[in-house]
Amino acid sequence: MALNLYIPALKDNPIIISETRPLKISQSLTALHGKNPLDIASFLNSELEILNRQKISPSNRVQALDTYRPILISTVQALSEDYSIAALPLHDKAKLAAAAVESLWLELGYGYKLVLVDLQNLLIKLGTDKSSANALLRAMHAVAEHALVCYQTYVSPPEHIWSDLHQLYFCAIKLGIQNVKVDEDKTIVGSTSTHTNTIENTYKHALLMSLADPQHLTQKNMRLAAEYLAFHVDNAKISIVAPLEMTTSCFIVNLSSNKPPVSYSKQNTAPNPDSDMLLQTLDLVIAIHQDLSSLQNNQLPQDGGIPANANRDEYIDLLTYLIKHWGVTQNRIFNRTKSNGEIEIVTGIPAIHFFSSTCTENANITKNKIEAEQAGGTHTPQASLWHITNISAIGMSVRRHPTAEKNIRIGSLLGLKTKSEQNWSLGLVRWASCGSRDRLDIGVQLIAPRAQSAMACINQNGREEMVLLLPEIVAAKQLATIIARVGTYEPARQLTITYNNNTHVVMLTKIIERSHHFERIQYSVIS
Repeated sequence: MALNLYIPALKDNPIIISETRPLKISQSLTALHGKNPLDIASFLNSELEILNRQKISPSNRVQALDTYRPILISTVQALSEDYSIAALPLHDKAKLAAAAVESLWLELGYGYKLVLVDLQNLLIKLGTDKSSANALLRAMHAVAEHALVCYQTYVSPPEHIWSDLHQLYFCAIKLGIQNVKVDEDKTIVGSTSTHTNTIENTYKHALLMSLADPQHLTQKNMRLAAEYLAFHVDNAKISIVAPLEMTTSCFIVNLSSNKPPVSYSKQNTAPNPDSDMLLQTLDLVIAIHQDLSSLQNNQLPQDGGIPANANRDEYIDLLTYLIKHWGVTQNRIFNRTKSNGEIEIVTGIPAIHFFSSTCTENANITKNKIEAEQAGGTHTPQASLWHITNISAIGMSVRRHPTAEKNIRIGSLLGLKTKSEQNWSLGLVRWASCGSRDRLDIGVQLIAPRAQSAMACINQNGREEMVLLLPEIVAAKQLATIIARVGTYEPARQLTITYNNNTHVVMLTKIIERSHHFERIQYSVIS
């Protein structure tokens, strides 16, 4: 069976002969102890490049790769901390870390794919199934982790990622080893690999992470989703294409393509039984519903998919999101229209509070509050200029100017205003897409045409905090809400709110939306 995987060309007469003896490799890796993760990554990348560019027997290559793999995984885990919580577009340190991790997964994937190709080219293949299963699983794991780096840096994965994943799975089917269990050391690879320890589960995991539409998730939630999915991926099923009475929770995977799966209902043509497979997620969605119900009843699911010390509200929001993306396919309600204009943007409650202040007194109070919270700093919020690329009834896509601040995160609260507008509108960052030279496109959902800056006494200690009051919008059946820091909402909690020299006591009644950066809450005025 011919494989056309994305692998480097091999040199017949390499200048440097790669080291393949596990003992010698282990000695060189021991010398790296205590070094900076970027230096370790540079060494590993250099050694793997040498290894993956010359002809070596499959057994020798696998011995070398298996020796490098544990320290490679621990190194990428250390480096991921630099970009997996970073604002967008990425700063230089985060870019270096992401590029290093991407290169390591690419080279590790090359190595195991070369092993598989060599095993398939052997004239006598007796007893090679176990070796092929190991090589296939570890190649697929490396390719899938490469895709996750792309997701967490908000860039589109290269097309060869999907071509390789589809071919590797198809190869496993032909060999009949897609469900062979491969033992992994949890201390080395983490929880994701140990629970997706078959080729089919690893493949389904990669497909479902793409279907989770990671551009709309925070970097942290991508990793949480990946770890949670590992416990439930058995519930998703792959089957041959067959007529369906109901296409809900069904997705088509084209094994001959370089594309991710697509919803069955969005297919323009009938699936091809010769090249297409069916991914069904109904049982998976039911299992997620059960976990969501447990969390909503203040109970922790017993399967271990959610850690005992997890933030319950955070997981409720994440599971609700995953149900929508792995269950009923969402259709766009409003069409986008191309636009060409400039818009000013500020990020976060303090900055929006400052620019939304309706009088000099309020603006000065906000400025003083910001400076106090920054431990004596003198930074006054500044608006950044962005370019509008398209617009719809409920939002817009905007592109960052090179001079704009690097402070965008998924779920961030934005203040927006064109030159012709008097008030600052409020919006949320729903998705992001990064490119070269700090290019950043974001999707913004508009949630209010204006905001009233106010100060709220939330705790009994009398400390005031900045909040934003959003007006009722009758046409959208949207009640008045308050935006405050995360952790503000408690049922029936009372706040004392002051704005425009008036003071009101309000009671919080319902949480409307929550992100890592704010809470949006309905309230009723008591006095």
